[in-house]
Amino acid sequence: MKWTTTAGAFVLAGSILVGVGYAAEESSQSFQIKNRFRVGWNDNVYETEKNTEESFYLVEELEFVLNLDLEQTFLGARYRPTLMLWENREPDDSDFHHEADLIFAHNFTPRLSLSLKETLRIAELPELIDRGVIARENDDYLYNLLDGVLGYKVSDATRLELGGRYTTLQYDNSEVASTDDYDIYAAGVTLRQQLQRETAINVEARMEQIEYDGPDRGSDTLYVGAGLEEIFSPNLVGSVRGGLQRKDFSNSDLGTEDSPYADVSLTYLPSPKTRLSGGLGYSLFESDIFPYANQDRTLAFLTLAHDLTARLQLFLAASYQNSVYHTDESIDGDAASSDGLENLADGDEDVWQLSARSSYKLNRNNYLEAQISLLTFESELREDFDRTRVELGWRTQL
Repeated sequence: MKWTTTAGAFVLAGSILVGVGYAAEESSQSFQIKNRFRVGWNDNVYETEKNTEESFYLVEELEFVLNLDLEQTFLGARYRPTLMLWENREPDDSDFHHEADLIFAHNFTPRLSLSLKETLRIAELPELIDRGVIARENDDYLYNLLDGVLGYKVSDATRLELGGRYTTLQYDNSEVASTDDYDIYAAGVTLRQQLQRETAINVEARMEQIEYDGPDRGSDTLYVGAGLEEIFSPNLVGSVRGGLQRKDFSNSDLGTEDSPYADVSLTYLPSPKTRLSGGLGYSLFESDIFPYANQDRTLAFLTLAHDLTARLQLFLAASYQNSVYHTDESIDGDAASSDGLENLADGDEDVWQLSARSSYKLNRNNYLEAQISLLTFESELREDFDRTRVELGWRTQL
């Protein structure tokens, strides 16, 4: 694998993290080990429209968490390896996934601060990648995101932030990688103004560059916009953000695309036992279908958390994603023809997801869990499928 060395480094880092964590645990209880074991059933293992195959599976998931909160510095680290064993899946009856996160924050002075966040995902047979991108390729991948923000407090009410972000997606299979691997570089500036205790506004400007391997589907995007955050009441908090984006495609035949972007979110707490959150967003986004260079993406989500009793909790989540692909935003010629894509067409994709999970607290460190998740994928460009998963599990903090 192209990323074998990286994976090995993170496994080693996880071992070091455990050692450091035990040392830290003795003094501050800042280190935790969690474990989740689940038994599941999947009614559409290969995610096909017809001739579906079902399978039982086992999931063993460890999680190592380290949080060090010092006088001027915070360090947070998390490593979670996950092993999945399938009863009926050919030719590979196991998956081994890795998730690693690192957060570093430091206050140089009362006015100047720096925060860094590193996110790594290594997965086999992926379904979803961070930021909502659908990955249907039957291949292992590495996804890495490095995000940094340098903040300066101009006054008690005004804050200036300079941000940078690097994202990479690398598939292990060379054929898939030749068209679908990408790198994203982003940088921007945000000015935040606290108008009063309940209200804050901000203005932002940022640039984003996308580079794909193989035929040139890259682009440079400029975002200019503003946002508002409002505490309507102790029980209701909301934010809205929007502006204009201009996407200049690297392939001169595709030209430039101008579009608004926006997202809004609300969180409502009708009682101490209930939390309701929802949101809606729209923007131009990177494409995950070759040879398209762009997608118009709309996202919506709704979550509900409710404490039925002191021991029994219920979580509900629903989301919808619509992606629109246009032929005038796709490369043509030999690159597409060589992949059998001569007859390109405009197309939509819709992804519906619904899940329900209950958690019962046995004691301070042990929980029983039950979950069902439904997914419907409808596409004019790829194969449709429906899938249901049911899981029963045990979660504990060691």
